[in-house]
Amino acid sequence: MRDVGTVLWKELKELSSTDGAWVTLTTIIVFMLFVGVVIPWLLGLAWLQAPWSVVMWAWIPFFVVTTVTADSVAGERERRTLETLLATRLPDAAIVMGKVMAAVVGVWSVTVLCLPLGTVTINLVVPGGPHIPPVSQVGALLAVVLFASTLGAALGVLVSMRADSVRQAQQTLAISAIALFLGPIVIIRLLPGEWTRDLVSAMLLGSPVRSAVVLAGILALGTAPLLGLALIRFRRRRIPLR
Repeated sequence: MRDVGTVLWKELKELSSTDGAWVTLTTIIVFMLFVGVVIPWLLGLAWLQAPWSVVMWAWIPFFVVTTVTADSVAGERERRTLETLLATRLPDAAIVMGKVMAAVVGVWSVTVLCLPLGTVTINLVVPGGPHIPPVSQVGALLAVVLFASTLGAALGVLVSMRADSVRQAQQTLAISAIALFLGPIVIIRLLPGEWTRDLVSAMLLGSPVRSAVVLAGILALGTAPLLGLALIRFRRRRIPLR
């Protein structure tokens, strides 16, 4: 855990460095304005009460965290710091977990701040308040964001390991994020009509808490094997330095 903390500190230090501080700050501000103000203002109560909004709470952090982790290994290779990192005594697992945790902590923390910001926005634009989500829904949404971020971070590290450049890793991960978003829609279209009607009804009229709990469970089931695969595949003797 001490080695994981060392890598985590290194990654967070790079984000707050002189060169990357303004980029990081600008990204955070844009993200919070989009998720915490623009989307709640456009969707209104649906952002808090519609079961389908849970999908957005998963997809947005997944997409953002993949753009961050695209730099995790490919960026080190481009900056010529990968060889130095792999020459340290840090275990392979500590390097992977440190990079994953750094991305998850950053994205999860900012997304958590967007929840009260979005609630305030909705109460300002929708009359008849106060409109406050129940504690159970907040907890389920935080779990969704956590598992979606971890899933995206593990996938990002896996792709970044073999990518020739950060741009290539970002393009691959962007395609993966779009496929993850469109995949369920295609599957629903291929299901029998009765099943499709039941799913659409659940997404429009079901409980947002139940939807969040179910989605968190699905993401957790997908996160565990993917994170395990990243830990298995990251071996310093197999990582190309150039």
